[in-house]
Amino acid sequence: MPHHSPLLLDGRALLDADRLLSAKLADRRASFELSFRAAPPHTGFLVVSGLESSLELFGRPLIDPAAVAAAQSLVGFSDALAQRLAHLVPAIDLDAVPDGTLAFPGAPIATVEGPFLEASLLASLLRAAARRATAIATRTARLHLAAAGDPVIDGSSAHAAGAEASMRVARAAYVGGASATTNVIAAMALGVPFRASPGLVLGPTGPSLETTVVDGWGALDTDDLADLGAGDDEEAMLLEAKRRGRRAGGWIARGLDDAEARALPMRCELVALEQGGAWGVPPADLGDEAAPRPGRKMVVRYTDNAGRLVADVVHLMAERMRSPQDLGATTLTPLSRPRVRQGRALERPEAPSLGRDRSIAARATLPEAVTYLRAPASYRVEESAAVTAQREAAARARANVPFRKG
Repeated sequence: MPHHSPLLLDGRALLDADRLLSAKLADRRASFELSFRAAPPHTGFLVVSGLESSLELFGRPLIDPAAVAAAQSLVGFSDALAQRLAHLVPAIDLDAVPDGTLAFPGAPIATVEGPFLEASLLASLLRAAARRATAIATRTARLHLAAAGDPVIDGSSAHAAGAEASMRVARAAYVGGASATTNVIAAMALGVPFRASPGLVLGPTGPSLETTVVDGWGALDTDDLADLGAGDDEEAMLLEAKRRGRRAGGWIARGLDDAEARALPMRCELVALEQGGAWGVPPADLGDEAAPRPGRKMVVRYTDNAGRLVADVVHLMAERMRSPQDLGATTLTPLSRPRVRQGRALERPEAPSLGRDRSIAARATLPEAVTYLRAPASYRVEESAAVTAQREAAARARANVPFRKG
């Protein structure tokens, strides 16, 4: 079936791959970086999710050869690309942060390297997965903060369109801080605690639907689950309920799958290209970023002697890292780690519980003002001097490139 071929999802990416073949660039080694351009309004941090479950892609075929001909007929790419896709062996490398890592705009969360054609297709696929899941995990993390210690229950994934999609939603919600799910399949497959209460009441006058939606602000038994509704204002509803002293044994969030991914724009940028057997800066006219940021990079997180986060610094891979003392810190830790080499996963995907523990623990080490749910402070993210110099040189080169249509 076509839906078992995830690399056939993005038609634009396939057309780009066709151009790479015709330009004889398809086998040049390329490096792509994924990062967030911006955070949604009033959001001081992001909780990364979606990359961990993407590791499962490398344990199964990414394209069903039987679907390639149909895709070619629909999209119109060349016979050369069809032949390559039908025999695809994606020998790519992936370095990525694990699920539950706190991320901030401008700092790469993953690097995909390999033959230009395959790396571009995989990077596009990973961007879509990370963007959606991170939006859900971040929204859940904010609800977890608003609940002030009360359990938040994922009531959204059980209503997602299809079992596979529901698993992605449940995983992301749990990584963000949900305590349990109403999704039976996700509870069994992912090890997420199950918790739900019946909605049907059988009384002397016959059956009726019981509602515990937060609308009248009345009191509930402390063991009852309160339903926050299915709108996009769950956070406001929860904060108002807490302000009024409403108590509940848990808060069911049914709108997590509605997290606005459009408010979480991402970059998927070509940052390095093999030239003469060594990494080089991509040509200024290759790629569609108005403000390119070339160079293979790594993010280093600096903490103080109490383990509290001080700053993230984006370095070039071949550059000496800044001393912690320069930033008023005591320790430094690179955030990404090797996950895939030559198309083979180096480890199994983590259990979502590890991502949840990581995200909750990391939030506690942030400056308090960064965790505010309204008008949060900005976390300190800097570029090294070498990254800044390379970005400025790329901007100058880009400005001198004649406009080319198409």
